[in-house]
Amino acid sequence: MAGFLVKFFTLRAGIVASALVALLYSGATSAELPRLSVAHKFAQNHPVHQALERFRENLAGVVSVEVNAPRNERETVQGMISGASDATVISSAVFQQTVSELGMLDLIGLWRDRAHWARALDGEAGREFSALVGRAKSGAGFQVLGYWGGTQRYILTRRDGVPKIEDLNGLRLQILFNPVRSKMWKALGVQPVLPTQPDLSAMLRAGTVDGIEEEAEVIVQTRLFEVASHLTETGHAIATRLFIIAKPAWQKLTPPQQAALTAAAQKAAAVARAGELERETTALTSLKERFGVRLHSFTGQEALVSRTRPFRARYAEEMSISRLFTLIEKTAKP
Repeated sequence: MAGFLVKFFTLRAGIVASALVALLYSGATSAELPRLSVAHKFAQNHPVHQALERFRENLAGVVSVEVNAPRNERETVQGMISGASDATVISSAVFQQTVSELGMLDLIGLWRDRAHWARALDGEAGREFSALVGRAKSGAGFQVLGYWGGTQRYILTRRDGVPKIEDLNGLRLQILFNPVRSKMWKALGVQPVLPTQPDLSAMLRAGTVDGIEEEAEVIVQTRLFEVASHLTETGHAIATRLFIIAKPAWQKLTPPQQAALTAAAQKAAAVARAGELERETTALTSLKERFGVRLHSFTGQEALVSRTRPFRARYAEEMSISRLFTLIEKTAKP
């Protein structure tokens, strides 16, 4: 009898244990995926949004990604700090208010071309910038998932192009407020003029300025070509966007989930860059063939780089990133 009872309770314990394991297994497989909220400012037809949709698709079954747009860029950072959102794609020009060293990325003459920009940010220089972002003290911190962007800035003028460095002498050029870039423009002979009203074309129409520096797509969207019909392809600066995630959101993920997120972010970066390049090429073609804007090649890049270099070097020294500046310069040629 005693033996029978031992076998009975042993069998019953085994059944209960098996049921418990089955219950736990069932719960694990049906558990809700970790959620990631991504906020950005772009329209649905913009390469940034399209790349984030690809990012979301590539993480299906691993992480549940929600893409929200549009939002003001500054608001997206505050949202990440407060925990309202987990990630965003933000321009270095705006994010430098949180990580001041990122101001280096937008300085005139830093990049020789788009290939130089990509080599540096995909290499050691990019890893150094990521480390700077990782040490930021705002909120719980951020982590860089990739560098997007790649669109170049050009000079649009009213009367004629500025194909040579000498043509910049005395040019009244409307620029965005940036003390360092203002000094750099002056070193090139330009008379920088800050905008006095939100309408980009107003000062051109009034003849207050001779030209404006801007991206080709913005020129098309704002129809600035109607008041200035000469575009010089200076490529004096290249826009950088950072795909960042709040550290608390990153740290909630398991190592395999983090690896999947990193891989999906790399694929999304390629989509975003290709899309931005295509939009820029289309904008330049439209300006020339559809709107009759005359495009001018620029032969003064070497002079532009050399004349503005002291300002970049001084900025790097003030920000304590001279080594990083050297890394960027070393990647100027493949």
